Amino acid sequence: MFFSLTQDHPELAEPYNNLAVLYAARGDYEQARAALEMAIRANPDYAIAYENLGDVHTQLAIRAYEKATKLETSNRAVRTKLELARDLIHPTPRATAASPN
Repeated sequence: MFFSLTQDHPELAEPYNNLAVLYAARGDYEQARAALEMAIRANPDYAIAYENLGDVHTQLAIRAYEKATKLETSNRAVRTKLELARDLIHPTPRATAASPN
């Protein structure tokens, strides 16, 4: 459905963004990136598309860092980058100091 909307109405950013979300959900981050770039071309002020593009780039970075850690297991810098990238996608709750009553 969203693909046909992009064909029928290439000037609309939303169908590209929605298509990108579907691609990303199935792990096809290259297709998602391409769709988001089209959304941004259609509407350069579409903040959600930029946010989603950042998430897609982070997922691509995670894949690259995972590959790097498999190739060079002793590289602590890459492991740190991998952890940081994963934390961007799935942030862990931080402990907060108890407030005085």
